[in-house]
Amino acid sequence: MTEQAPPLVRVRGLEKRFGDYRALAGIDLDIARGERLVVCGPSGSGKSTLAYCLNGLEPHDAGRILIDGMPLDEELGTAHELRRSIGMVFQSFNLFPHLSVLENCTLAPRLVLRLGEQEAHRRAMENLERVGIADQAAKRPDRLSGGQQQRVAIARALCMRPRLMLFDEPTSALDPEMVKEVLDVMIELAQSGMTMVCITHEMGFARAAADRIVFMDQGRIIREAPPKTFFGDQQDPRIRRFLADITAG
Repeated sequence: MTEQAPPLVRVRGLEKRFGDYRALAGIDLDIARGERLVVCGPSGSGKSTLAYCLNGLEPHDAGRILIDGMPLDEELGTAHELRRSIGMVFQSFNLFPHLSVLENCTLAPRLVLRLGEQEAHRRAMENLERVGIADQAAKRPDRLSGGQQQRVAIARALCMRPRLMLFDEPTSALDPEMVKEVLDVMIELAQSGMTMVCITHEMGFARAAADRIVFMDQGRIIREAPPKTFFGDQQDPRIRRFLADITAG
């Protein structure tokens, strides 16, 4: 019998508070290498907080996060090193407005990874081509549509060669006609074997690309299931209500 590979991400007893508000209430979660995980749930359920904790952008109050067996811990000095290997795409694109698309993509590889200008340029153009926007490399972000800007944000994250990609509602700030172009890029990444955690309400994407769907409510994981099971045999009234609200919206 072949021994199962350890997960890329292991979360145990994760808790996060904002004052008296308990945003995460004891999360246990494993994410396998190459897995496409979709996290969904109502507003305020703790989804985005989970993503920010996984990236070390939000310190957790209790519990452990292990990335490739290494603890994500500021006190141990491992958080900064691990953040370099985790890409994140936000709701708002967070591009530098005074830099060109190409400069946005080369900045972190040059400053953080210490790549030379030529290699950083090559890597940036490779990833801009991958997301279908290489012809916009010389433009500044304000000359692009929202969908194009979000594709630049994805390319920028990919330039760091991440082991894990986190997406926090990447289509929520987009006009409806721009959503598909971003989801198409995400589906291509999923098919390439990238380990992905996607916080999203796009249930079509969840059906098409996810290996597993995690439903959260009130800071807890309520349900974990593959898409066929999640959508086909749903007994929890909270999940039925959420899916009905998404469909109605």
